[in-house]
Amino acid sequence: MQESIWPANCPEKLYDICIEYCALNLDKTLCCESADGQLLLKSEVFLPPNVCDALLSRLQPVSRKHLSLLASPTSINFQHVHVKSISDLTDAELRNLLVHHPTDLRISSQEVTEDSLELISSQSHSLRMLELNKCENIFSRRCPSKKYPWKIKFRKDTTKRVLHFRCPKLRYIALRGLECDPGENLCRILSDLALLTRLDLSDCSINFQHLRSALSQLQQLQILSLYSVALPSLRDAFEAVAQVKSLRSVLEAILLFCY
Repeated sequence: MQESIWPANCPEKLYDICIEYCALNLDKTLCCESADGQLLLKSEVFLPPNVCDALLSRLQPVSRKHLSLLASPTSINFQHVHVKSISDLTDAELRNLLVHHPTDLRISSQEVTEDSLELISSQSHSLRMLELNKCENIFSRRCPSKKYPWKIKFRKDTTKRVLHFRCPKLRYIALRGLECDPGENLCRILSDLALLTRLDLSDCSINFQHLRSALSQLQQLQILSLYSVALPSLRDAFEAVAQVKSLRSVLEAILLFCY
């Protein structure tokens, strides 16, 4: 018997087909388009969180025109917010995303600053997964140029303020491609993450002393990723890793170091 070319007639497949159609035809189904080209959610539309997340996954890569959809948390609520494709996401736009109280947040932008860390800390009590990818100015402050007031520059905060990063449910954090210098920035982020089980510091610039200090605070850590991290002494690195007794195996950590 010849196999049918049509999808199986079951609720799950029908659900996927509907989500796919809505994602490809937002302006005809869920949204209307404003005069400036922004997508605005129709007033009569309300979507449960599981449908919202499925819809957002079909919109990848998310573009700036989709951000207006995430500005209506009363009608549409996202738990998994993946916007790494918006490389110029600002602090103000991040604030709008955090109104959804996501459990999974992934961003990649050079525009987000230390204000974003404070914002995530204060509004992310339900956050379980956080990925900051190449957010090079995340430990900097935004300030105007003295010579050109209209031009914005990023400066390292030299006041050494103590920021307690409070995301009590966070289990996984990725800080990829960051300049953790001074390394106290890394320590102050990790110090209050008691439930953290997975840490990714790939492509980060850190030194051994700060790595050792940071790891000493993570007694439930199981997976540690240090791809492309330059550590001068392999022996010292092993000693830093060995202090974390909860790691799944020392061999796994060794392989990650030697990548």
